[in-house]
Amino acid sequence: MFFAAAFDLPSAPASAGIAWPDVALSFFAIVLEGAPFLLLGAIVSGLVDVFLPANTIKNWLPKSKTQGIFAALGAGLIFPLCECGAMPIVQRLIRKGVPPAVATTYMLAAPALNPLAMFSTYLAFRNQDPWLMIVLRFGFSLAVLIFLGFWLIKLRPDQMLRAETITGSPRPAQELSPNPGLVLTPRPGLSLGGLQQFTGAVIRDFTGVLLFLVIGAAAAALFSTGFNRNLLAPIGHDPFLGPLAGILLAQLLCLCSTTDAFIIAAFVPFSIPAKIAFLVAGPLIDLKLYWLYRSAFQPRFVHGLWIRALAATFLLTLLYSMHP
Repeated sequence: MFFAAAFDLPSAPASAGIAWPDVALSFFAIVLEGAPFLLLGAIVSGLVDVFLPANTIKNWLPKSKTQGIFAALGAGLIFPLCECGAMPIVQRLIRKGVPPAVATTYMLAAPALNPLAMFSTYLAFRNQDPWLMIVLRFGFSLAVLIFLGFWLIKLRPDQMLRAETITGSPRPAQELSPNPGLVLTPRPGLSLGGLQQFTGAVIRDFTGVLLFLVIGAAAAALFSTGFNRNLLAPIGHDPFLGPLAGILLAQLLCLCSTTDAFIIAAFVPFSIPAKIAFLVAGPLIDLKLYWLYRSAFQPRFVHGLWIRALAATFLLTLLYSMHP
């Protein structure tokens, strides 16, 4: 029904540059691409919440915050997730006692260092020097993540997180479900089992973050379909403007890290630095992720993360584009 309604929307005049059916199609594509990963993240988050003791997580982590950052980078490589799926897990890990800097580093590293993303990069660029693209994507992503990790360990939790992310949403004492919006009242003589608590946690995490995914998808769909991509082609090979164009395109298209390589590989006029800027910046933050991050983090922190991630990506790709 949603798709049928979308294609019945009136198109704007050509001069407006916006075709509403295209906007609707792009919106649904982003939501349908991200929602399954968001649900997967909510499921894993529910498992962590109900079945994994907090002391177990703390014992796994190094005592040093710096070592914790590198442990989070390794976890992102070993336990990869899509951008949307990592968000609910991070909130749960923070409530389990994981330092916010470590949990946030894992959130950023899971999609950026995803082995599936590297494999898709190889397939997408198999006729365009694939190993160079993989090395540059992984190396630049790792460098930016280390830079962001050392910035994160300098911040206090209250400078990063919304209050409800730290404490969890308040719930009445008689409510036994971990989901404030899902009151599960057991019959006399019965108690709620772990399965019911797990279900409540999944529903809360999924529905709580889904709203921000929808908002981000709507903004991304409007920008990506209303923006004339042909304007980027002439600047794609410029040493300075090329990386900027790649970063801008990543912010507007809001692609999954496991599929973005196939899109940018088709932009033949773009130079290697421009394509690498696209592949590095997109998994870290874009219009969709901006709104997802706002569900757990302070707006000021999200803005700082956005600026630092894109600035570091631009600097690295600019230096590479200027090498002889």
